[in-house]
Amino acid sequence: MDIHSKIIVCTTLDEDGKVVRKDSFENSFDRLNEYISQFHEGDIFVMESTGFYEPLYDFIESHGFHVKLANPLKIRLIAESRMKNDDVDSEVLAKLLKNDWIPESYVPSKDIREMRRIVRTRIQLKRDLTRMKNRIHFELLRMHVDYDVNLFTWKGKVFLRNLNNNRILSYLAVMESLEAEIRKVDSLLERYTSIPGVINLQTIPGIGLFSAMVIYSEIGDIHRFSDSGKLISYAGMIPSVRQSSDIIHHGRITYQGSRYLRWIIVEGLHSHMINDPGSSITSFYKHLAKKKGKSKAIIAASNKLLKAIYWILKENRPYFSRNQAQ
Repeated sequence: MDIHSKIIVCTTLDEDGKVVRKDSFENSFDRLNEYISQFHEGDIFVMESTGFYEPLYDFIESHGFHVKLANPLKIRLIAESRMKNDDVDSEVLAKLLKNDWIPESYVPSKDIREMRRIVRTRIQLKRDLTRMKNRIHFELLRMHVDYDVNLFTWKGKVFLRNLNNNRILSYLAVMESLEAEIRKVDSLLERYTSIPGVINLQTIPGIGLFSAMVIYSEIGDIHRFSDSGKLISYAGMIPSVRQSSDIIHHGRITYQGSRYLRWIIVEGLHSHMINDPGSSITSFYKHLAKKKGKSKAIIAASNKLLKAIYWILKENRPYFSRNQAQ
């Protein structure tokens, strides 16, 4: 199944691997239900891990079928095909499935997926809120308005309203709407505060409740990683490698994997170094920053933090040792 926002393109193979039919229909549950009704117990579906997969994945799985989720970065046959179209994509997926060559993506449990959706919603709302605040700062700068009050406290908002600037009043209205939505999301997140992994992650200096929730939901089942290096790779924090003959070039980090996990780890590292200036992670950063610069030190120290997180979740215990990340 090749999933798009508007349509779904499908190729069906028989037991011998021959194409028996191709279908293209509207991306809706009604049409999908009509399509899967022709199949029987034991039939297997495959789709790529795209932004549209989750509702369809859950729907097909709830009807008793096994669904495999393909990693799009590893489906090289599709990317390298000279005839790049939807039919080719779905047919190649089907043939890879038939030969048991599907590089599968991890599918978290429904609870983790729901937690992840709520957490990511809050992140986006907070970013929108920050944009509104930045626009207010810019408008005040444009108007040459001086102030000595925190603009986003009750007193600061009174000051802003008294300026009678239409732009600022609009931004304030949007801000207050966003703040109300964030409070609603926070109430939804309360159900996850007692998860042992979330509690243990908060024992790391600088990692608060929300950061712990982001980390926990983005990682999912820690046991799917055989070692901390696999977790670091999942976060996209390993250097890219190019090899020509016997020469190996190490470049920038891959940036593949969870961008939310990568973001929160770097944020958490900065907070950790402020809250625990004597930790092994902080000392490691300071030493490396002098030798190789801050940028490389940030990546290396973030990986140290990820190693600590790996063992905290793997062994279900709190962060307690100065040398935990070594």
